[in-house]
Amino acid sequence: MNKYLLKYTFILLASIFLMINYISSSKNALSSSKEPKISINGSGLKIPRIVSLRNSLTYMRTGPGKDFPVKFELLQKGYPLKIVAEYNNWRKVETFDKISGWVHTQLLSSFRTGLIIKTTFLKTIPSSSSNSLAKLLPNLLINVKKCNDKWCKIEILKNKIFRGWVQKRVIWGSIKN
Repeated sequence: MNKYLLKYTFILLASIFLMINYISSSKNALSSSKEPKISINGSGLKIPRIVSLRNSLTYMRTGPGKDFPVKFELLQKGYPLKIVAEYNNWRKVETFDKISGWVHTQLLSSFRTGLIIKTTFLKTIPSSSSNSLAKLLPNLLINVKKCNDKWCKIEILKNKIFRGWVQKRVIWGSIKN
């Protein structure tokens, strides 16, 4: 009987050794995970992506839930935000000024907007040599209609509607949704 007990003890110890070795060397082991998960029960859409505010008053919170305190008030409807993480129906967003916090999905829109980040000219066609329609100043909120590799067709709603092209590099929020 001791012979069988010794044999099964050896098999049990060998199995434990192999399991510990597998877990510690596995790429799925918790200790080897270097990047935090950026989406937990989220939408499945690409992160990061640009969205805009649905309302003119939106509260940005310190965490994903109404129990978390308000960190910042966003006051401009259509203001672009970059989604950097998701948790259920909450999105961690970042502004152009690098202010980050959590906003509920019901307060966000997929309507593409952007901010002009440096003084530029609105062009009639996507070419630096084309006629200028207007001079655009930094922090101007724009609607992004479509983009190619270097240019975006935009729309500005002021007293009248201005439409034209600007270089993609001068728009914060020009990455594709």
